[in-house]
Amino acid sequence: MLAQLQTAARKGLYGALRGLRFWPWGITLLVASMLYKLNELDHQFNVGGMNYWKWAVNMGAVLLASFWTIFLGPRAKAISLALLDLALSFLLFADLIYFRYFKDFISVPVLLQAGQVGELQASIWSLIEPGDWLFFADIPVAFALAGWVLWRRSAKSRSLTIDSGKPALKFLWRKFIPAALIFAMGWALLYYPIQEQKNGWARGLFVGNWWNVPIYNVTGLLGFHGYDTYRYAKEHWFGDNLSEEQLQEAKNWFTERKQLQKQMESEPLFGQYKGKNVFVIQAEAFQEFVIGQSIGGEEITPNLNELIGQSIYFPNFYHQTAQGRTSDADFLTSCSMHPLPTGSAFIRFAGNEFDCAPSILKSEGYDTTVHHAYDGSFWNRNNMYHNMKYDQFYNIKDFTIDQPIGWSLGDPSFFRQTVEQLKERQKSPFYSMSITLSSHHPFKLPYSNQELDVGDLQGTILGDYVQSMHYVDSAVGSLIEDLKEEGLWENTILVFYGDHDNSVYDWKLYEQYFGKPVSDIDKDRIVRKVPFLIHLPNDDNAGVVDKAVGQIDTTPTLMHLLGIPANDRYLMGISMLSEAKKSVVFRNGGFTDGNVYFVPSADGIASNGTCYDVSGGNDEKTDTASCVAGAESAKRDLSVSDTVIEHDLIAKFHEEDKE
Repeated sequence: MLAQLQTAARKGLYGALRGLRFWPWGITLLVASMLYKLNELDHQFNVGGMNYWKWAVNMGAVLLASFWTIFLGPRAKAISLALLDLALSFLLFADLIYFRYFKDFISVPVLLQAGQVGELQASIWSLIEPGDWLFFADIPVAFALAGWVLWRRSAKSRSLTIDSGKPALKFLWRKFIPAALIFAMGWALLYYPIQEQKNGWARGLFVGNWWNVPIYNVTGLLGFHGYDTYRYAKEHWFGDNLSEEQLQEAKNWFTERKQLQKQMESEPLFGQYKGKNVFVIQAEAFQEFVIGQSIGGEEITPNLNELIGQSIYFPNFYHQTAQGRTSDADFLTSCSMHPLPTGSAFIRFAGNEFDCAPSILKSEGYDTTVHHAYDGSFWNRNNMYHNMKYDQFYNIKDFTIDQPIGWSLGDPSFFRQTVEQLKERQKSPFYSMSITLSSHHPFKLPYSNQELDVGDLQGTILGDYVQSMHYVDSAVGSLIEDLKEEGLWENTILVFYGDHDNSVYDWKLYEQYFGKPVSDIDKDRIVRKVPFLIHLPNDDNAGVVDKAVGQIDTTPTLMHLLGIPANDRYLMGISMLSEAKKSVVFRNGGFTDGNVYFVPSADGIASNGTCYDVSGGNDEKTDTASCVAGAESAKRDLSVSDTVIEHDLIAKFHEEDKE
C-alpha cells in the first residue's frame, strides 16, 4: 500500500512538473521584467519609494495577470505571454507619460476620454524621453522565445486537448493544480499586504478616494488599475448607493457654508456693480511666476502688469484642478465645485444639475455666451455648456482661422473676433467666458512670434513657455483696446485668471529663471499659483488683496459684485472680497489658509505631511499638528463635493427647496 502511494505521489509530482514544462521561462521573464519596470516607474513617480509591500503586491498582480496561460498549449502559451508582456509594457509606458503631465495615473474615466488623445500629440511627444525605450527592451526577447517555441513545435503539431491515457487526471496534474497554485500565490501576495495596510496606516483610505497616489502606494500600479476598474464598475454598473449619513453630511456642510456666504450681503461692494457686463478670460497654462518679471531687459507681461495696477489683484490665488485640467478650471470657476479625483466632471457628469455662473446670471437677465476657438466636442463642451445654460457657445466653426497658432487660432485674432461676436449680439448686460488656446503645452510659437530674448533659456521648454506668456499678454493688451473702441470697457467687469500649471517640472530651469535655488515649498506654490485680477469700471477699488483664494471662489465673488445673494444656490466657494474665512483646498488634500501651507505626504496620512508657517513671510516648517485639523477639513470638503457630484444631489436639493 505504501509503495503504491509513493508511486502515485511520484507520478503526481512528475505530472505537475510536466504541466509546467513550457511555463517557467515565460513567466520568469514576465515577472522579472515587470518588477524591473515597476521599480523604475516608482523612482520616476517619486511618490513614496518601493518597499516590501509594493514588491509583494506588484508580484502578485503579475502572477494574477498571467496564471491563465498555464491552461494553454505550448505554442499558444508562448505567444500569449509575449503579447501580455507587450500589453502590460505599453500600459506602464502610458502611465509614465500621463504622470509626467498630470502627476496622476490613468483611470477608467480617463480611458473613456481617450478620443481626445489625438489632440494632444505634440504634448505627448514632448514628454517622451530617450531612456523610455527600456520599457520595451525585453519585448524582442519575449517574441524571439515565442518564435523558437513555434519553430520547435512545428515539426510535430500537438493538440491542445488531452486525449490519451486518463485525460481528466492529466489535466488535473498538468494544468489545473499548477494554475490554482499560481493564482493562490498571486492572490495572497495582493490581498494580505493590502489588508495589512488598510488596517494600519491606510485605514479609511479607500472610502473617500480623494487622491490616487496614496491608493497606488498600497496597491502598486497594476493593483491600482484593478482597483480603479472595480471602483468604476461599482459606481456605474452595480450601483454605489448613497447612504443617509452621506446625504445628511452634505446637507449639513452646505448649511454651514451658506452662513459664511451670506456674510457678503452686508459687506462693502455687494451689489455696487449690479447690471454691469462681465467678461471672463481663462488663460491656458498661465502661471503667476511670470507676472511682474523681466527677461533680457524686457517685461514678460507689460500689459497685465499695467492692468494689475488698475485692478483688484490677488497674488495668492491658486488653481485647484486635477485630471480634468482646463475643464476642471472651467468647472471650478463657473460652478464652484471641486473637480473629481479621476476624469473630468465635464465628461462624466455633464447631465447633472449644477449652480453655475451662466445659469445664475441668466436668471438675472444676462445674455450668456462662451467662446473657444476649438472643436466643441473636446472635453464634452457642447453638452456641458448646454447644461450650464449658456445662450450661445461659439466654437471653432464660428471663427475664421486667419491667424493659425498651435492648436487653432492665435489669441489676438481670437479676442478680436470674440468682441465682434458680442457686438453682433447687441445684448446687454452680457456674461462672456473666453478660453484661450495659444499657450498650450508644449508652447511652440512660430519664430516670427517670439519677441523676447530669453538668453540661456533659449531652446528649453521654459524659454518657450515664457515666450508664450508674452504673446498672450500682447493679445490681452489688444483686447483692452478693442473693448475701449467698442464702448464696452467702462461698463464691463473684466476677470483674468490662469487655468492650471504648465506641466514643466525641471527645477534647474526655474533656478536659472529666478537666479536662485528653489525651495520645496516654492516648488509646490510655483505649480499651484496662477494670476487672478478683477478690473472694475473706472479702475475702481484697485489694489492688492493678499488673502489666500482659489478658483472655486470666482462665481461667489461675481455674485458679490453684482448683488446676487446665494440663497438656494449650492456653491462651495466664498467671495474673495468677503471677510469670511476658509481654506483653499487642493485635490490631493493639501491646503492653505494664508497662515499655514500644507503639503500632504504620498501615504495620505495628515500627520506625515509637511506643514509650513507662511504667516510671517518666512515660509518655515512648523509642527505638523498645526495643519492636521485643516487637512481633515480639506478631506471632508473633497468628500462632500464628490458625493454631491456623483449622486446629482444639487438636483435633489433644489427639489427639496421647492417643497
